[in-house]
Amino acid sequence: MRLSIVLPCYNEAGNLPPLLEQYARAWEDFPAELILVDNGSTDHTAQVLERELSRPELAFARAIRVQTNRGYGHGLVSGLQAARGEYLGFSHADMQCSPADLFTAYHRLLQEPAPRRALVKGKRAGRGFSEALVTNTMAALATGVLWRRLTDINAQPKVFHRSHLERLTAPPDGFQFDLYVLYRARQAGLKIVTVPVVFGRRAHGQSKWAFSFASRYRTIWATIVYIFQLRLAG
Repeated sequence: MRLSIVLPCYNEAGNLPPLLEQYARAWEDFPAELILVDNGSTDHTAQVLERELSRPELAFARAIRVQTNRGYGHGLVSGLQAARGEYLGFSHADMQCSPADLFTAYHRLLQEPAPRRALVKGKRAGRGFSEALVTNTMAALATGVLWRRLTDINAQPKVFHRSHLERLTAPPDGFQFDLYVLYRARQAGLKIVTVPVVFGRRAHGQSKWAFSFASRYRTIWATIVYIFQLRLAG
């Protein structure tokens, strides 16, 4: 298995059928797998996955179940640990991220002279002023506190050699997981390469972290706290 793609799915029942259709159209002809993590969903995600994944044209995909939702990061780690690919990638299951971006990032990684020593991530284009302001401010704070250059931390996808998974020894359960992955890559001296991506709009359901002003504030504050925790941990 050359590539494993992991998508955490928390209450994404409405998005899964069109998402899987997109992956079927974008899928490339080499040994790869798509792992959909039912991250403790309370809607019909489990039933939708069972129905959709019985289709022969989706034989490249499989699902795993996390019984209790402990957060975005925990769901991703569960999927990454179940992955069989030499290279690992992850993205979102909310229809905002194009499946083709995963394969673009993977091929870009293989172009590196030492792909085991690199990580490829998305860099979002065409964003609104307020969204870009929050993203750039958080990246500047993380860069200043952690002494590692970090940009567009939560942009997807992210693709890396599975050896990087061994460095993720104390991953956070929440939305700070992306920051942790990039920070550990910088600590290890990995080259971080970006590819341009455009995030679309969520088709169904609601954001898991920005569904209200209060939820957005809590997530941003938790990330700020986590940045300083990483600095103290060294």
